[in-house]
Amino acid sequence: MSPYIAKVNKRGQRILLIDGYAGPGMFGDGKPGSPVIICQAAEKFAKGNYQAIFINIDQTYHNTLTQVIHQEGWSNSVKTRLGDSTVLLQQLAASLTNQTVFLYIDPFGLKECEFALLKPFLDRNRKFSTEIVLTMQMPIVHRLATRHAVEDGRQDEQIIKSYHQRLTKVFGGEYWQDIMWQQNVSSEEREFQLIKAYQDKLTQYLAFVGSCPVRLQTDKRIKYFIVFASGHEDSMLLMNDIMVNAYFAKMHEAAYAGTLFEETDWREMRSTKGLDEAIIQTVAEYPGDTRHRIWLRIVQRHFMRYLEKEYRSAVMHLVDQKKLITPTHRKTKLLNDNCRLYLP
Repeated sequence: MSPYIAKVNKRGQRILLIDGYAGPGMFGDGKPGSPVIICQAAEKFAKGNYQAIFINIDQTYHNTLTQVIHQEGWSNSVKTRLGDSTVLLQQLAASLTNQTVFLYIDPFGLKECEFALLKPFLDRNRKFSTEIVLTMQMPIVHRLATRHAVEDGRQDEQIIKSYHQRLTKVFGGEYWQDIMWQQNVSSEEREFQLIKAYQDKLTQYLAFVGSCPVRLQTDKRIKYFIVFASGHEDSMLLMNDIMVNAYFAKMHEAAYAGTLFEETDWREMRSTKGLDEAIIQTVAEYPGDTRHRIWLRIVQRHFMRYLEKEYRSAVMHLVDQKKLITPTHRKTKLLNDNCRLYLP
């Protein structure tokens, strides 16, 4: 939230931050929840230029969050709303004008992130900034897809049909069926295929879309995907590095807690295998693109695989090896984002 708010505050438009399933604001162990994290960043980087709206359907969560907001002194910029998010989000979407909008949806199930609920935000005029971040719970997707029931010929049962209709509403089409009903394909592979297809649908509205799988440990099943959609390339580049850092740091912590490697830096044990090949392939397809544009294309193809720092180092190494050339005039040997890259 901090780099995002700091950046969009420069646009000049008022910032609207929406958390559709906000919770109580603080967890039982005293750690801040999403509303507090959002407000802390907004107060630091956009004080006086933002409004936050936090929605809860649970009365206890609503009361606790309202008290937290009041105690922190944020009441002038923050509204807590009690009610059904699917209704309140529709009302909010209808009232939007030129605000810079960040919408965060972390629901308990899937009903609350149906595509029709997102569409008014996706359909906004492209001259206005819109960012959507949501979580997609994968165990629920498998349960509602009922692959084994379909294999048994039970897809016309009313309860099964209602499950399938739910998924069609969530994903905005029936394309999920060909993916989730595949045989001889692992559950995880079906999940990645489905999220990729969902991302492709989102890009029809917002050009820059990515996702991050979330597990409790590296050897555990995927619990959910974080999916984001933005109309601006800077968000994709920003989210790529943020998600790489957060994901791999957490996986390293989970894998090595209590071992000799517990205090090691995850970056030192990280592999960038395939990065050189990805750079060379992309430059071959887009000769003369700048270092910045090549990086953007790599992130779009390999989201959450590499860090920008790793990419820049790899490009410099390839130039030194004369596997890439850059005729762009520069005062020093160092490259910059405007350097154009070619194969020799």
